[in-house]
Amino acid sequence: MNLGTDSSEDSYFESELSSIKHLNSLIQTNSDLNNLKPELEKFTKNFEHHIKQSSKLMKIGDSTQRRLIKTQNQLQDANEQIQESYTRLKAISKFGQSITASLDTKEIILSVNQHISHIMNVDILSFGLIEEEIKIIKYKFLVKSGKYVPSLVQENLEEENFSKLCFITKKELVINNLDAEFPEFQRVLINTWDENMQSLVYFPLKVENRLIGILTVQSKEAFAFNESQLNVLRTLASYVGIAIDNADAYKQLTKKNKQLNETLEKINHLNENLELEREKSEKLLLNILPVSIAERLKAGEGVIADYFPDATVFFADLAGFTKMSAKIESPQKLVVILNEIFTEFDKLAVKHNLEKIKTIGDCYMLAGGIPVADENHTERVALASLEMLLVFKEIQKNWEMEVDIRIGIHTGSVVAGVIGTKKFVYDLWGDTVNTASRMESSGSKGRVNCSEQVYEKIKDKFIFEDRGEIEAKGKGKLKMFFINSLK
Repeated sequence: MNLGTDSSEDSYFESELSSIKHLNSLIQTNSDLNNLKPELEKFTKNFEHHIKQSSKLMKIGDSTQRRLIKTQNQLQDANEQIQESYTRLKAISKFGQSITASLDTKEIILSVNQHISHIMNVDILSFGLIEEEIKIIKYKFLVKSGKYVPSLVQENLEEENFSKLCFITKKELVINNLDAEFPEFQRVLINTWDENMQSLVYFPLKVENRLIGILTVQSKEAFAFNESQLNVLRTLASYVGIAIDNADAYKQLTKKNKQLNETLEKINHLNENLELEREKSEKLLLNILPVSIAERLKAGEGVIADYFPDATVFFADLAGFTKMSAKIESPQKLVVILNEIFTEFDKLAVKHNLEKIKTIGDCYMLAGGIPVADENHTERVALASLEMLLVFKEIQKNWEMEVDIRIGIHTGSVVAGVIGTKKFVYDLWGDTVNTASRMESSGSKGRVNCSEQVYEKIKDKFIFEDRGEIEAKGKGKLKMFFINSLK
């Protein structure tokens, strides 16, 4: 009889193997089995004990294996959940980037509704914008049952409502069962949203710690949103806040740009009108004053008075005009005739680079050699005088006037300057002016009468008629000449 042994030195049951070897040795050396009874009983008891221990260890091993398998399954589920959460977070992040890039609030709310409608049951989605100055939250952007609808929904921050609570605490507000949790608000909410909602969530929309509005998600079902769905909404709320703030900033910027453009258009229009008025004023000023004098006044020069040692002064008077004006019934006709005569004289003054000084009634005064001195001013005044006689004769003929013209010119020194602070007048002073006036009054109708000084300056270029010495009022006898024509 041999119980069999494992001779492996690496056996885990060394004590048991030793007992079996000892028993085998006894069996081989003893033919009487009765002598082995005590050893067999001892061996049996030990073997039974070890069997029980082995059984217990096997049970422990099975239990441990089951726990290991359960833990492994839990880890696998957790890993799948993490992977699913990562995929969802990545998708939300990508979606968030897309809506923050949008500048259209309507487009933003429709995109959010489309995104969340796949993972939760939403009956109302709305953005409320805070208007703190009037203590109102206006839910102007509203999607109901998947469709964008015009909204006049608003909640007063001075009354008891969920918007106020969310605004004050600046924390999210979750209602899972309105009838059970806040039955007193049921009627108010039905009046506000025109629907009987049971699950309501209010998220504060924050941008850099600024509360700009509230996002509300509502469902007719109680307990419509689980924690996973709420996490999605929390993440979206942060993106929505930025998106709405960007859209509002763009809207305000667009509005300000529009106002700025309108203001610029008005300014440009005003500038154009101002430029037109400036040109008119400039033209008017130049009609009153010589260009150089006007520029000096605009530059801020106060008193303007210049001495010219050599200038030529011209006077023209319409002889008989006063008498004729008494016969003309229409005052307009009188002004029209004068205007026509003096307008033609103005043209000739410009043509010969002469400076018109003024008109006094039916008297016309101009000068040469001022306000910029030159050498041939006397010649140019004489030429203009002869041409004025021709122009006047044409007008006289056309109007059939019993009026004629006398012209007188003299050359000498003058003082020229501006007088007045409101109605500027560029005028001349000095004996030369008085002498020129006497040349006109001492002349004859239809002739140009001049002084000896004029004759001496231009006698080589014009044909003169010597009149001899003639008495001039206040001046005594003066030698005078008629200018007949250019040589």
